[in-house]
Amino acid sequence: MDVANLNVSVDPDTENIQSEPRDTWNKLNVEFTKLFEEGHFEQAEGLVDRIIQMADSIFKTHHPDLAAALNNVAVLYKVSGNYQRSELFHKKALEIRENILDTNHPDIAISLNNLAVLHKDQGNYKKSEELHKRAIEIKQKAYGEDHPEVATSLNNFALMHKTLGNLSEAKKLYTRSLAIREKTLGSEHTDVATSLNNLAVLYNSNGNSTQAESYYRRALSIVRKNYAEDVLDVAIAKNNLASLLKSQGRYDEAMELYKQALTTKAKIFGEESLHVSVLYISLSELYKAQGNLTSAEPLLKKAEGIITKKLGPEHPDIANVLNNLASLYKLQSRYPEAEGTYKRAFAITEKNLGSNHPNVAASLNNLAVFYDSRGKYAEAESLYKKALKIIEISLGTQHPNVAASLYNLAGLCKTRGNFSEAVTFYKRALEIREISYGHEHKSVIPVLRSLAKLYKSLGQSNEGQKYSLQARAIQAKYNM
Repeated sequence: MDVANLNVSVDPDTENIQSEPRDTWNKLNVEFTKLFEEGHFEQAEGLVDRIIQMADSIFKTHHPDLAAALNNVAVLYKVSGNYQRSELFHKKALEIRENILDTNHPDIAISLNNLAVLHKDQGNYKKSEELHKRAIEIKQKAYGEDHPEVATSLNNFALMHKTLGNLSEAKKLYTRSLAIREKTLGSEHTDVATSLNNLAVLYNSNGNSTQAESYYRRALSIVRKNYAEDVLDVAIAKNNLASLLKSQGRYDEAMELYKQALTTKAKIFGEESLHVSVLYISLSELYKAQGNLTSAEPLLKKAEGIITKKLGPEHPDIANVLNNLASLYKLQSRYPEAEGTYKRAFAITEKNLGSNHPNVAASLNNLAVFYDSRGKYAEAESLYKKALKIIEISLGTQHPNVAASLYNLAGLCKTRGNFSEAVTFYKRALEIREISYGHEHKSVIPVLRSLAKLYKSLGQSNEGQKYSLQARAIQAKYNM
């Protein structure tokens, strides 16, 4: 998300604006930006009405500084979870820029990019793709094809494709973005580290943790060369590498990096900052992976308290914390608390994002898995199917998340004795994962195993053996 820099100087040749009100307005915008950057979102939001009211009296026509201010207000509302207000101000900023600037001016691309990211987060992927393409086209015309600004837009477009499960397209765009940055900025620039980080995330999601680790470590090395050890960018790079190490079961290494990142972020932003809350969540998940549930819960509670204080009790980020808390309660056999917390997470997510957003499907799936584990199969099946329908509508029928829903639904059908349906769902899940990741990807193994067991239980040993041999061959490739 691009935050526009405000031009606080006045050009008397272009517009006759009274200096005193303009100076006051400029100071308000500087204060707004400072509050935003320090994470004081509620206080920053308190300045919005004054900024807009003063702008109406100061600017008699469209002005680039007004567009920049509206853009920044829109970014604030997005962070605060108010997507409708964010979209409104982004559109106003875009309208001003399109009226006063050349068709291919980079500031128009900024507005288009911000709207594209906003639409992606709301699940409006077709609109997001259209806006990303326009932003890239403008930047290419304004700067040329091999410019860092073009690389930034390609990176954002790649993220959208990753969200949609178009991993090969995402890899292509991330790789092109990296090549541009290395060519124009040099191999040790911090933007190169950002590209390496994004590629690492992609490789890890595709099962190539070795390549992912290599990219994460190179990114960390780059930011360390550019900054002191106690700078935010270094803390973020440590956090990213720690997340990978945690997923590999390398808990001690992950713990050390998480704690270093936490110390840095607390020093920069304070103990009660959103940056710190993210580390509390990461540390709690690490403790949970180690089976240390007693240490995990207080960290999640701290994170919930910080996010509630900064963003309010109904913000989408609260739903994420609640899902983690509910999972913890489930592991502790605190089932009534787990159910209530899952339900609250779902309600918050649906309220913020609408009923057909992928995050709503994920929340429904979490509740379905809970009911499934508690033997409430009818409730679980209803929620699994509802989640599946939402994902198919919002992300398409071949998205990896569809495979995950089908796999869960197949397991439930098998438990309930609906073997024919279970086979159908397992096979659809297998097909999607093979298309998305390849025939020899790790994610294919559990589906193959489940099919093998199901066929053997049905007395179809030959069919079961076929899937079992496929699973073993892939396991051997990964030394599993």
